Amino acid sequence: MTTSVPDIVREIQDLYRSDSMPWVIGYSGGKDSTASLQLIWKAIASLRVEERTKKIHVISTDTLVENPVIAAWVATSLDCIRQAAQTQGLPIEAHRLTPSLENRFWVSLIGKGYPAPRNRFRWCTDRLKISASTQFIQDLAETNGEAILVLGQRRGESNARDKVMDEYNGSTRDRLSRNKDPRLSRVWVYLPVESWTSDDVWNYIITEDNPWGIDNQELFNIYRGATADAECPIVVDTTTPSCGDSRFGCYVCTMVTQDKSMQAMIQNDEQKAWMQPILLFRNKQLSTADREVRDFQRMNGQLKVFNGSLVHGPYLQDKRRELLFELLSTQRVVHAAGQQVGYPNVELIGIDELDEIRRIWVEDKGEIEDLVPQIYEEVYGEPYPGKEIEPTPLDRIDLALLREVAKDVDPEAADQLYRLTRSLLARQFQSIQTQKRSKHLDKLESILQSQGFRNEEEALAFAVALEEKNEEEASADDLANPTPLY
Repeated sequence: MTTSVPDIVREIQDLYRSDSMPWVIGYSGGKDSTASLQLIWKAIASLRVEERTKKIHVISTDTLVENPVIAAWVATSLDCIRQAAQTQGLPIEAHRLTPSLENRFWVSLIGKGYPAPRNRFRWCTDRLKISASTQFIQDLAETNGEAILVLGQRRGESNARDKVMDEYNGSTRDRLSRNKDPRLSRVWVYLPVESWTSDDVWNYIITEDNPWGIDNQELFNIYRGATADAECPIVVDTTTPSCGDSRFGCYVCTMVTQDKSMQAMIQNDEQKAWMQPILLFRNKQLSTADREVRDFQRMNGQLKVFNGSLVHGPYLQDKRRELLFELLSTQRVVHAAGQQVGYPNVELIGIDELDEIRRIWVEDKGEIEDLVPQIYEEVYGEPYPGKEIEPTPLDRIDLALLREVAKDVDPEAADQLYRLTRSLLARQFQSIQTQKRSKHLDKLESILQSQGFRNEEEALAFAVALEEKNEEEASADDLANPTPLY
């Protein structure tokens, strides 16, 4: 049964006045979080000034790989929320949260070489979405003892969401539930539009004026544009199709085969055709069928055998170079095209991310070719604007000579020999630059052990033999130390 707006407003007011816990509202800019925030805004604005005693924090996590149209909409909304709250004297603060530099998508994918996310290695969700918001809520709860987290979740959105909401039941406080995340054990969860349907949400936000000044009709148009047939009518009865099924997310997401919402936006609105290069980049460059462009060793240099084959690890240097070149090329095109249609600040990857990728490649991976500035200059035709780093000891001519020598010494394993020699030189030069000799020989030995294979077949044979040896030793230990029967 749908709860009426007046009943929800009264419930919000009662909850707000019942204790001193601050509130955190998860705001994505979508219809459900907009409806929840609008109801809370209406409820708090109706209270007397002396009753508005608690802070309400509106948080929105920008993964920095969001659909650019949605990201721009959310950024504008947050600005409006700040200004309107100040003008209306409401204790509402808006916060745009972003992942820490080391957790960002391009730093992980292009810098570290993490393969595109997949069901068995879905590394992106926690790093991009959860960590920043969890940290904010944790800090708030620890400072104030407890906090209330408001979410715009509704029953019937999906079976997965219904299961999550079932976990919130069984509360010891009316309409509030304990958060199931152990990191947020001091946080209560409140779902104001839990009983609403998608149609209820649209009816409310379209017929009621938005209190922070954005036009909800524009949000409706975004949803309509993100459906394949551009149909998104106001629902008048149960036979009318709803506009609630559009899903927005990261344009880099490989958990789905296609970004249908971006594709529909481009198809339905020529003013959004500038995003086409982003869609093409995503479809061409980001794939989970990527075994051939990944190293046969894990990130830590170890070998892992599964079903008679080595489990491949991070992207190889050539793939990471290709990804960065294509990403920067796409950014250059969409930045110029976006400026012409009212999206002047489109940025797919920031200079701070490029600096971190450069650091990882040179310092962590020992790729002393220092390719980031070269790639940037190749795309933009101008010097790299990022931070300076210590000059690498070998220039392009030196490295080209090293590669030629590797071909002469072992033509069949030239690439592996080049990588091994380059890594040893990089570690040696790094030790000289930092003047840190501690465990230096151990690090050189580690490189020799992890990169000393001429090819994948040789590495697989070694890994299988090592597994068999370990199993034999374990069996021998069991025979030497039998388990007592009594």
